[in-house]
Amino acid sequence: MLTHAQNDLLTQTGPGTPCGRLLRSYWQPIATAEEMPIAAEPMPIRIMSEDLVLFRDDKDRLGLIGQFCPHRGTDLSYGRVEDGGLRCLYHGWLFDIQGKCLDQPAQPQDKKFCDTVRHVAYPVQEKGGAIWAYLGEGEPPLIPDFQFLTAPEPNRLAFRVIQMCNWLQGLESSTDPVHTTFLHRRPVGTPSARSDSDVNALRGVEPPEIGTENTSYGTRIYALHNSPNNRKYLRVNNYVYPCGATPSTSTGEAGYQGRWYVPIDDFRHCRFEFFYRHSQRLDKEKLRKNRAENVGPDNRHIRRQENRYLQDREALKRGDSWGGMGLHFPSQDAFAIETQGPIQDRTKERLGSSDIVIAEVRKTLFKAIKQIQDGAEAPGLIRDPTKTQFADFICTSGYIEDNEDGPSFCRRVLAGKAAAE
Repeated sequence: MLTHAQNDLLTQTGPGTPCGRLLRSYWQPIATAEEMPIAAEPMPIRIMSEDLVLFRDDKDRLGLIGQFCPHRGTDLSYGRVEDGGLRCLYHGWLFDIQGKCLDQPAQPQDKKFCDTVRHVAYPVQEKGGAIWAYLGEGEPPLIPDFQFLTAPEPNRLAFRVIQMCNWLQGLESSTDPVHTTFLHRRPVGTPSARSDSDVNALRGVEPPEIGTENTSYGTRIYALHNSPNNRKYLRVNNYVYPCGATPSTSTGEAGYQGRWYVPIDDFRHCRFEFFYRHSQRLDKEKLRKNRAENVGPDNRHIRRQENRYLQDREALKRGDSWGGMGLHFPSQDAFAIETQGPIQDRTKERLGSSDIVIAEVRKTLFKAIKQIQDGAEAPGLIRDPTKTQFADFICTSGYIEDNEDGPSFCRRVLAGKAAAE
């Protein structure tokens, strides 16, 4: 149970807030690359309570500047892409991708003051099928080379969906290994359309044994299941600074997901999903079809609070799905977190021993915020271009030996990686 002050500290992410400073210390995904192709129209972006516009200039360079023109406040997302920048429709002021004012055509030549105008602008780059922005202070760090960002293009795919609640509710759902046993329960013999795995057949339906471990990138999460074939089935998932999670959604040999929970403001966030397969192509047509069936043109789940998530009580009774809300896991997650309210009141919750991951991730966040408040750099930043991966990162799932547990399995894997290097 948190105090009101602690809950505010973790959930308020606007400019100048402690948690906002933490999240701004890292690159954040703001759109998928598919949403901003060559010659795309400018796209309004709200991130951590800042209103911005993402655009490509006439040389196809990405820019992210303030949404409202500093002249008279008109929305620049309606502007003209021309002459090296984005031109406001109201009086023709022109801004480049660095926020520099290039032209003030309504001003007499001897009265122009372009050199004194500098609009809000942030660096952006494309990586792993997403467009990332750095809203922090000082020199940006590097985006870590996670496999779901650097794998061959046929093996990866990125999606974005808007969820109507605070970012922390989304993150806590993805880092909670227990809820999958209940919320995502489905009949045996019905593999997930997204992972191709029959999770009940692999893991069984009993809650797992949970453990955590501090790492260079955040928190390693162990979920040890007694599977139906009487073998140990281990999932190794992760919390990644500052708002990421890497759940292993299928057998470890196949691959895993990256997920980022990026605040729009304190009451909404974007869930970014990065699908990844180690050595095989993704069936992108199948994944896109599944998304189209479950996510609307507004980038929100079709099942939503306004329609009570289309819950079918008869399907619930028949056992077609645990909650009668279909078999799309993200829609089920959205139900669980959005119905907690726009910002969950954690002063009223009652955590149990199975919530150890929730407690540990919050401790990690509190520690990271304090580290910045004390004047140090945020944890887990990568600045050395020769070391762009976390040496201790593991995300996998599968059967382990009877004499192993989560920590011993990871020690064996890490020792093998070190020997191979």
